[in-house]
Amino acid sequence: MRVLIVDKFEMCRSGLRFALEENFPNCGIYEAASINKSLEHLDTQGIELIILSVISYLSSDHDSIAELRPYAQTLPVIVVGDPEGWTSIKELNSYNVRGFLDRSFNKDVMIAAVQLILAGGQYFPPEFYEAKKRIRSVETLFADIDMPENTKRLPKRQVEVLSAIAEGKSNNAIASELGIAPGTVKVYVSKLMRNLNAQNRTHAVSIAKNLNILK
Repeated sequence: MRVLIVDKFEMCRSGLRFALEENFPNCGIYEAASINKSLEHLDTQGIELIILSVISYLSSDHDSIAELRPYAQTLPVIVVGDPEGWTSIKELNSYNVRGFLDRSFNKDVMIAAVQLILAGGQYFPPEFYEAKKRIRSVETLFADIDMPENTKRLPKRQVEVLSAIAEGKSNNAIASELGIAPGTVKVYVSKLMRNLNAQNRTHAVSIAKNLNILK
């Protein structure tokens, strides 16, 4: 995996690099202090993930995100910053951004979010949804917004299987509890691993808890 980190501060880039290299051993990291300096990497290095750090909700940051829009049509883009002010998921989606990481998140949450996004999902902090709920009713929210929430990423039955796995239950026990065949449980577990980009059952539960799929 080749990752491009765009952050004006070298120390911040080094922190992201360390976290990624620690959890993705074969990860190739490219760094740039600005979008302009990153374009060469985007055009020549076969980048597979872009992590863009922004300072605040400013026009210059919007310009940076806008410049990535063409690349974001085929590459996952993650924005890192302060969620205050960035309460519109639809606005970020309009730039093809696949996720937003709160700068105050711990490393485990960050890695879990990256894994989910690499698996084809989206991740946005809970504050983004809470802000919407203060404006609209829950019914209107789910009807009108293109909701990339993690619980929507996993179908209800997969969440039920995952909850049972978190309780330490075997496939046979899960099958009995849900009234389905053990072979069907195996299919759900396989899909869970793929959707969460998890290495095993324990890893899947850890990712789900970090992303609030499981309480």
